[in-house]
Amino acid sequence: MAELLRPFELALIEQYKVFNPLEGRGGKATPRKGVWIRGHLQAVREDYPYGMWKRWTAFTQVAEKLEAKIEPGTYPAMRNYMHLLKRARLVVPTRRTPSMKSPLPEWMRQYYRVNPALLDSPLWLNPWQEIESWQREKARKFRPRGAPRPKRKKPR
Repeated sequence: MAELLRPFELALIEQYKVFNPLEGRGGKATPRKGVWIRGHLQAVREDYPYGMWKRWTAFTQVAEKLEAKIEPGTYPAMRNYMHLLKRARLVVPTRRTPSMKSPLPEWMRQYYRVNPALLDSPLWLNPWQEIESWQREKARKFRPRGAPRPKRKKPR
């Protein structure tokens, strides 16, 4: 079971096996996926999101057996996370190949690799910190109760 895991995956399981708030480790909200993606892409050089998601879910199942609480999430969540990493320039698109399962020729499989210049970036732990908070965004557009709505311009 543990022989299927790579060394960085075993280290990740040991790091997050026990919840310890003093060390800032463990707990449901602790980001693990970015660190795992970085290690995975360094190990295989390049991969596509669905392949990463399949490997990630297998990793979380083994981690669950080793008493580390890591939730797998969904494939759309993995794609969204990859978009965040790409937006932060932590991963770089490399090549595109035709999708094997799709009957449409325009559907291509996008591969990614790690940006070597940003290997030590703190954004691997939380790429969401680069994005403006939705609450701050909402506060900018806040309109107090009873305040008149802004008038819309009529299209000509």
